[in-house]
Amino acid sequence: MKKVHLWAVLLALSIALPLGAQVQQNVLFMTVNDEPVYSWEVGLTIRQVQQELMGQGNQPTRDEVIGTSLQRIVDSRLLAQEARRRGIELDSARVKLEMAQIEEQAGGRAGLESFLARLGVTYDQLLESVSETVLVEKFVATQFEPQVSVTAENVEAFYNANPEMFLRPDMVRARHILIRLMPTSTTQDKKSARTRAQAAHQRVVDGEDFALVAGEVSEGREASRGGDMGFFAQDAMMPELTNVAFALEIGQVSDIIETQFGFHILKLVERRPASKMSFSEAKGPVEQLLKDNQAAEKLSVLLSELKVGADVVIKTAPNAAPANPDGG
Repeated sequence: MKKVHLWAVLLALSIALPLGAQVQQNVLFMTVNDEPVYSWEVGLTIRQVQQELMGQGNQPTRDEVIGTSLQRIVDSRLLAQEARRRGIELDSARVKLEMAQIEEQAGGRAGLESFLARLGVTYDQLLESVSETVLVEKFVATQFEPQVSVTAENVEAFYNANPEMFLRPDMVRARHILIRLMPTSTTQDKKSARTRAQAAHQRVVDGEDFALVAGEVSEGREASRGGDMGFFAQDAMMPELTNVAFALEIGQVSDIIETQFGFHILKLVERRPASKMSFSEAKGPVEQLLKDNQAAEKLSVLLSELKVGADVVIKTAPNAAPANPDGG
């Protein structure tokens, strides 16, 4: 099961929906064996699926995105129900950590609750969603992953049969300063954030160490690493950032870049030309991929069995799903 980065998807959902429309749209959407699924969860999953498919170079239709999203939700509910039936205990510490990270990115508990209110979602509903994700991940890890087995011969055969998978594109390494904007930011908040970004930009242009400034003022995840983003390809993140990063010279600092997430400053650190991963580099990832594929096959068999007796009832017409990919 692919891990959901809930805060990023919630943020995308809030941007996709008109301000003030979310509360009315958070209604009971369907039930899975009498367990409710609300429209905010459908909207969240639709946004995630749409981004994943488009990131793979696809142009999915609205029906394809909604169909995939509903299937993913049903699968998750059924697996969570089966996990509880088998007595799998929820990793409460992991849930607490996930919620703490979401709260931190939202500017604290109060900020998160205020943000969720715009979507018509309560803190407890989000907590329940995170708990289900964590429970399903633990279920898969404990019930399926131990059953898989991959030999060295399997790994080498896969590497030799799929050379195109191990071609690395041109990559760059950059440092990043982010002055964050929230969906609830006012005009004054935006003005203040821009002023802070301008001050940080002037400091690095005047010669202060970028890493030190990033560690001091950046609100990005990389702040503790001096803003170091590591190596990334041009399609790894939003084009507003990668287009700038790939156009910089080594050591050059960008102008201030504005996106929906805030104000960004980049410094190019290093370039790495396209190359092919050696077998020693690829061995670990390939072994994990083969194990994941085996686990996914076993998981698919279980889901097929669970769906035979599942009672899935749609309560709201699919056209009412929030944040549909056509934007309607």
